[in-house]
Amino acid sequence: MQVKIAVPATVANLGPGFDILALALQLQNDVHAQEVGGEDLSVDPGTDAPDELRDSRLNLVTRAYTFACERLEVAAQGVHFRCTNRIPMARGLGSSAAAALGGVLAAVALHQAPWDEGDVLDCVAELEGHRDNAAAALLGGLAICAPGAPAVNMAVPDEIRAVVFIPATQLLTKLARDVVPLQFSRDDAVFNAARCALIVRAMALKDYESLGYAMDDRWHQPARSALLPHAAALVSAAREAGASGAALAGAGPSVIALTPLDPTPIVEAMTATARAHGTPGSASVFAPRNFGTRVDVRP
Repeated sequence: MQVKIAVPATVANLGPGFDILALALQLQNDVHAQEVGGEDLSVDPGTDAPDELRDSRLNLVTRAYTFACERLEVAAQGVHFRCTNRIPMARGLGSSAAAALGGVLAAVALHQAPWDEGDVLDCVAELEGHRDNAAAALLGGLAICAPGAPAVNMAVPDEIRAVVFIPATQLLTKLARDVVPLQFSRDDAVFNAARCALIVRAMALKDYESLGYAMDDRWHQPARSALLPHAAALVSAAREAGASGAALAGAGPSVIALTPLDPTPIVEAMTATARAHGTPGSASVFAPRNFGTRVDVRP
């Protein structure tokens, strides 16, 4: 048996939605897993991949496969993985959640496990930690992860485009997460909660003017600004160039801007601003992905 899994990139938080909101984008990694007999797992991460990704004990896709097999109480052996990685790593685009989800879904498909979406997300979150990214990748659209409730999603308007400036340098999520305060004031909690509601309303009603307010944040973005001095300037440049709203992409270092209009002026403004701040990288434009991960199983 073999299975091909197409997992999209995702951007979490979208400003105020720390660990709550994530958006799926039309950029995907492909995982091909084939039963080959024997007892060993092997992985081909592609010609340009770092050497550590060639080790099945270190590659997150194969680690997730093994982890899910343990939870399923089945043997993890005799499978060759071939990966096509398009999502940049450690840039705030959900690469680790995509890898973990790909591995878990490979285990579920190859072993014909009766897991539902909640079971899959529980497994990914236990291993990788980012339930919001995993939910958006699995379900598509705008995912909402409320603690103690099943993850849900909603379609976002097709005309929206995400302009993402992706710096050439990586930022480890743990480092970006460690600077975020564990507590903040009631006023700031109300500020962020209200803006999470505004994001959902803006997407549902195509009220793009509200996105400018909705993507403000008083929790994680101010704390991460010291690590990412380019971020605030890129957010401002995107807004001035016509973006409806802009924010850090996940934990950063990328910055995302959303617009229903021609994204070209935003691309140019973000690129010029990054250059002026000595931040190498490039801006890309992505459509939203209102469908989630696709799994194709063949004999």
